Amino acid sequence: MGLQNEVLCRLAARGSLFRVLFLSMIVMGLLIGVVFPFFVVALGLPSGMVFRPSFFGACVLAGLLVGEINYLLARFVLAIPLKNLAGMAERVASGDLKDGGDLFCSREL
Repeated sequence: MGLQNEVLCRLAARGSLFRVLFLSMIVMGLLIGVVFPFFVVALGLPSGMVFRPSFFGACVLAGLLVGEINYLLARFVLAIPLKNLAGMAERVASGDLKDGGDLFCSREL
């Protein structure tokens, strides 16, 4: 097992995987928000306008907002199937081998 898999397994075992995901997405959004004004200047906008506190702050805030939205989207997409999978694993571990339905959606679709 690679180092990355080992770290992820340890985080998941402690229940902090989503916390790490949240922090990493927020940090990434913050970095994008801080770096974006420099790219805008490189594209030709005057630095006096770009580096005003209001514009710079809006870029950082937008980056944080995108990080938060990405986290919520990932949690929404991953958390429900993972909870269903954990429930199935617990049932199998206790000896219940009946088919409890599809993992992700109902069969009526």
